[in-house]
Amino acid sequence: MGDTIRSLILDKNPTLIFGVTEFLLASLSLGPTPAFVPLVLLLTIIRIHGLRIACRSTRVLELLCSWVAVTAGASLAHYSSATNAMSSSSQAFAAVAVMSAITYIPAILPFYTDIRFNRKFQTIWSQITFFPVAWATTWTIVSHISPVGRLLNWSPVSPHPFYWLLPYTGPMGIDWAVGACAALCSEVAAAWLMGTDSDDQPVNLSTSPSEAQSNRRSRSLLTLGTFLVALSIPSLHSSLPARIDTIVDSSPLGVACALPSVRKGQHATLGDFITETKKLTSQAKVILWPESAVVFNSREEREAAFEELRKDIQKSVVGVAFEEFLPEDSSNPGESRMRRNGLALVNGGQAKGEEVVQYYKRNLVPLTESFSVMPSIEPPAIYNFELGAPKWAKNSEWSSTLNHTRPVTITSSICFDFAFSSAFTSLDSRPALILAPARTWDSTVSLAMWEQAKSRANEIGSMVLWCDGGATGVSGVGGGGISEIMQLGTGSWTRTISLQFPFDQRRTIYAVVGDFGVFMLLVLIMGGGSVAWHLPALSGSLSRSRSVLQAVPLFRRLLPGRQRDQENLIDVTVPGERQSLLH
Repeated sequence: MGDTIRSLILDKNPTLIFGVTEFLLASLSLGPTPAFVPLVLLLTIIRIHGLRIACRSTRVLELLCSWVAVTAGASLAHYSSATNAMSSSSQAFAAVAVMSAITYIPAILPFYTDIRFNRKFQTIWSQITFFPVAWATTWTIVSHISPVGRLLNWSPVSPHPFYWLLPYTGPMGIDWAVGACAALCSEVAAAWLMGTDSDDQPVNLSTSPSEAQSNRRSRSLLTLGTFLVALSIPSLHSSLPARIDTIVDSSPLGVACALPSVRKGQHATLGDFITETKKLTSQAKVILWPESAVVFNSREEREAAFEELRKDIQKSVVGVAFEEFLPEDSSNPGESRMRRNGLALVNGGQAKGEEVVQYYKRNLVPLTESFSVMPSIEPPAIYNFELGAPKWAKNSEWSSTLNHTRPVTITSSICFDFAFSSAFTSLDSRPALILAPARTWDSTVSLAMWEQAKSRANEIGSMVLWCDGGATGVSGVGGGGISEIMQLGTGSWTRTISLQFPFDQRRTIYAVVGDFGVFMLLVLIMGGGSVAWHLPALSGSLSRSRSVLQAVPLFRRLLPGRQRDQENLIDVTVPGERQSLLH
């Protein structure tokens, strides 16, 4: 049965089978929120496919087929979100097809690099771990130069076994884990594909050079598998949020998202947001408006609106997300005025004109905003909000300072900015809370940006208040053991979170070392092949369990002493076909 399947895959219909498999896995893994397991399987299939065709004369044609299959699958995965963004479904599909086709190019480069340079490394360990490093490095570079950041990257964003690594390695470490799992799976799958009827023969325990090579490969694979399992173990521990009914080591903080309900086809006005905000101040100390909640034509109009808002917001701070038109150019009065997208922090203790315009949007959505909105170059800043004692606690118990308050450090970013892992690299300390106003056009896009926002918060060890004003947008709180969607669509909500007290403002490891530091760590891991070479021999422990492992042909092929060099992978009439999938 096994030989029949191998023959079907490698001899009879290889192009069709690989193409269909890549299409199905791409449609499952390359949507707005890529999933870990389907993505690993997709990379495994592409890597095996690439190793198979590397020395064939038809490699260009087969690579083209792979490109078409993956592009079609990725386009299907993005189709629903694109359709809601454009009036024509055909235009939507064409747009996502072009983007998916372009994204395939950087995705295939690590595979080519791996096949081209893999054998130049002296140790088996370095050969196996080279692909994960190439994979992680490629997507890190792409995320820094792409106009959409990490949104189209082949990188998982939903929770997975390695999600806890974000504060230590950032997204680059996650990409390495994906590549490492794919490298391990492809090596095991290749060992199975190379099987013959001689699988049932006893394992040869001789120590010829080829068998010694097999021994080293087996130990490296087992070491990598053990390392990946060890890295996934912390994910089994549930990270619970801090308690909100104590003030000894935590600071309870009520947060809210102001999303006033309006009739279909109408937009909430400034008055609607002010009325809704005043209702929320009794339950929340930090209230956030969604992206572009209001539009101001001048600075005077903006200050007048803030003055009206300050009348009855008690001791709360309100994050007002707004659009404002830039002053008209006197030299060209007929030119269309540019806008900019900002966020201001308003509290009752401010005088007119003292509101903190903390942030202006830096990264603009291509085509939609790039022609009418002016991007900012100023990085986010940290605002210290003085949090008073809750109603059920005494001021003296809450704080020993003169005003009996605790400082809460707040920073902010706006929607599309969260697609870039460099969003908060300029901060010299850890913020307690990130304000994240957003406005998306589709629930799948909102979920994708919500996952990106949570990733940025976890990378710097903070929490994010995500407030999406889209008709089907999701809103919630993420980070600090919380990953809770509070609302879909319009409708205000509140939630009490708990912040560490006293708050640790030290930056996370990833925030300190950045992508370059993580890259050096991954190169160091790859260069640790000598460690794998000098690990205690596994033959003794394997021999004790050999009777069990021999029952499974796949495991037998990973045991030391397995002869592979005489096995024909495919038809020997094609030049290069005798090349082993395992190099």
